[in-house]
Amino acid sequence: MSGRTGSILFLLWAAAFLTVNRAAYRGYFQDDDFNTLSWTRSSPVSEYVEAALTPLFLTNNFRPVGHFYFRVAERFFGLDFRGYVAVIHLLHLLNIWLVWLLARRLGARPWPAAAACVFLGFHMALFDALWKPMYIFDVLCATFCLLSLFLYARGHWVLSFAAFWLAYKAKEVAVMLPAVLACYEIWFGQRRWKPLIPFFAVSLSFGTQGLLLNPNKDNDYTFRFTLAALATTVRFYAGLVFLVPYLGLLLPLAAWRAPNRRTFFGLAAMGLYFFPLLFLPGRLLPAYCYVPFTGLAIAIAGMCEAIRPAWAALFLLLWLPRDLEVLRLDRRETMARDSQVRAWVTGVETFAKYGQPVEAFVFSGAPEGFARWGIEGALSYVFKRGDLRVYSSDESAVPQLLASSRVALLEWDGASLSIIDHGPGQAAAPK
Repeated sequence: MSGRTGSILFLLWAAAFLTVNRAAYRGYFQDDDFNTLSWTRSSPVSEYVEAALTPLFLTNNFRPVGHFYFRVAERFFGLDFRGYVAVIHLLHLLNIWLVWLLARRLGARPWPAAAACVFLGFHMALFDALWKPMYIFDVLCATFCLLSLFLYARGHWVLSFAAFWLAYKAKEVAVMLPAVLACYEIWFGQRRWKPLIPFFAVSLSFGTQGLLLNPNKDNDYTFRFTLAALATTVRFYAGLVFLVPYLGLLLPLAAWRAPNRRTFFGLAAMGLYFFPLLFLPGRLLPAYCYVPFTGLAIAIAGMCEAIRPAWAALFLLLWLPRDLEVLRLDRRETMARDSQVRAWVTGVETFAKYGQPVEAFVFSGAPEGFARWGIEGALSYVFKRGDLRVYSSDESAVPQLLASSRVALLEWDGASLSIIDHGPGQAAAPK
């Protein structure tokens, strides 16, 4: 395949991807987005640089690469959601191109490498990662992991190490990348282990610190090293591989039916990236598949080499309807929720523009799935204040607050937001 032909095909694929996902540009932010936007814009650049360079584990869950993206994006786009989605989609297209380069570097022929790109590029298990800014951490981590792999394969070890460091500073799952590089040495390299020493030293350091200093002792972010946890996570992620329950458990058979180095390496990479996630049964999110599925894409290239192109095309044709069905269902649910949040935030913005200054906010009801930290983050962002007092209407402190302070009462009825300017001692109260 000539470079010109490849470029044309990639542009056609990109156009198809953007067409299929065009509704994402009509979406809106969710609670985690507002929580992040509320503070990243006010943090000095020096904090991001310091956090990016430190070899110490950050117990406050500060991911400087991804959080800095929010800081920069907010400066350019504000609350224009389309800008955030455009960046995500550009990064996704870059990742697909990197998968192509890596697959070809590993010896895959053009059409198997292209099949891998199509599979990863349109995989709707990754829907949230492609539609929601809050998962930029996974997308950026994949970018730097792929870049590190590609640079390592070309012998640029220092640049590869720098990309690995940035990958970890985007999302902690990159701690497994040195093991993936070791797999590269086994199947494609010259068994040179010295260049991997700094990679493993950093991985061991961050991994050990993460286990010992993890502040999450008994919540959804706590590692559960039990068979029950493993059964839960394996069942969940196996159902996402081909979007059919349990079907992903058959993947190891690919190593038997397609016994080549790309299959072995891709499956190993996917398994290694998944490894930390398998012990987090409280955090089961499809978007977390983004980094592991870059390994799956390489394995797909290896599998396609063992079958005729017609069979690979048939598989994609059979899989695509299920993929589009998942897109349709997720799109409908996401657009409905985003529409509610947009209406809620629009009401807050109107009050901020025309209302009187208040001392606190009391909310009653919220858009579906919009958690309290999203409400606090949105209010902090819109009013440009980090010291806002926000209460739920059922909190015990609210009656005294209403009697002594000027308060904005935010009442959500499921479709619209009404805001009442409540002065001290007035009889009105939130529903």
